[in-house]
Amino acid sequence: MSSSSTEEGGSHAGTSDTLSDGEVGEPSSSIIPFDSSAAVAGASAAERNKYGTMMDKNLWGSLPEDLQDRILAWLPFPAFARACTVCRRWNSVMYSQSFLEMYRQIPPPLPCFLMFEAKDRSMCAVFNPTYELWHRIPFTFFHYETKFPCAAAGGLLCFCGVSAYPTLSVCNPLTRCWRELPPMLHKRFPNLVGMVVDPITRGYKIVVAGDYYEDNVRTEVYDSITNSWRLTGNHLPIANYTLRNAFCNGYHFWVTRDPYGVIAFNMEHGVWSVVRAPMPSFLSSPHLVGCHTRLLMVGGLKKHTIPKNIRIWELEQNSMNWAEVARMPHTLCKRFLRDSRNGDFMCVGFNDLICLTSYKCPHALMYDFSKRSWRWVASCPLLTDIEDYRSTIGFPFSPRLDTTV
Repeated sequence: MSSSSTEEGGSHAGTSDTLSDGEVGEPSSSIIPFDSSAAVAGASAAERNKYGTMMDKNLWGSLPEDLQDRILAWLPFPAFARACTVCRRWNSVMYSQSFLEMYRQIPPPLPCFLMFEAKDRSMCAVFNPTYELWHRIPFTFFHYETKFPCAAAGGLLCFCGVSAYPTLSVCNPLTRCWRELPPMLHKRFPNLVGMVVDPITRGYKIVVAGDYYEDNVRTEVYDSITNSWRLTGNHLPIANYTLRNAFCNGYHFWVTRDPYGVIAFNMEHGVWSVVRAPMPSFLSSPHLVGCHTRLLMVGGLKKHTIPKNIRIWELEQNSMNWAEVARMPHTLCKRFLRDSRNGDFMCVGFNDLICLTSYKCPHALMYDFSKRSWRWVASCPLLTDIEDYRSTIGFPFSPRLDTTV
């Protein structure tokens, strides 16, 4: 099956030329289980158990198209991707305005976790917590060789070029649409990039801060509604920071290091500030997570430079202290960190779920705040053959068909 690319208004969309009944092709929303046979069978069985007996295929032909579209709109995104391989109309339905209007009325799906391997960005891995399956999304529609994933929000991914003074690009991996943003007002290679999508308008804003080549560069914010950048009032308050960030209550938060701390950027007012909350003693590998309206931090506590346990803290707004809210059981922590290098791990979280992966650990750990429980899940397949898991990049991901670039 061949694919073509069309350009319209500065955006690009990959579309399939031919599809036949039963053909296993690459639909416009290419979401493919890593283990195609076993995973699809597992997902199908899970769907049958959850939703009951599958509908007789002969009934589909007698259903009106608007009713078919309504059913498609309610499908989980991996099932929707498989449905797109059935026929041309289903493959193109995601570009129909009437379908998208219907889709917007449906409650959003549960958040997923998306991971890239830095050296090979030809695809990403997406974990679906509903069925506890990893899926891969190929990026053959996108010039991934010259771009690096740097932020994600509302079903969109933001990529930064790898040239000396790059531009940013935004894509929706489900619809396979992407566009390159206008050049930033100040030529720079940004240190920090954050992104947020308005849940009502589906417009997005991107903040870029710092410059690898020059100090004291003002922060800029891009607004998709106006398709323009604007400068904000102040500079980064601290120069030594990590790329581990979270969005919560209108703020982007980043971890600083040497020593560890937290800085915040107010997206509405365009102002930086330092979070004046003492960090826990003997902290290692801290990660920030936005859990609804709560800012959480996941990190290890080390003894003699080696982390011995992993805990979760919440930032208490009134007292400006980090209060412990959860602790990984000792037996789980020992197994999780057994083969890790220096006790480091990766953490991605969104709403009530936090996913932790560690170097060469055969499984990932999931913490569910709503149930206050830990459980093992399959590890990210991208971690299987790489030499250093720290080259992986993770984001919370909310798959959406109606978020445009």
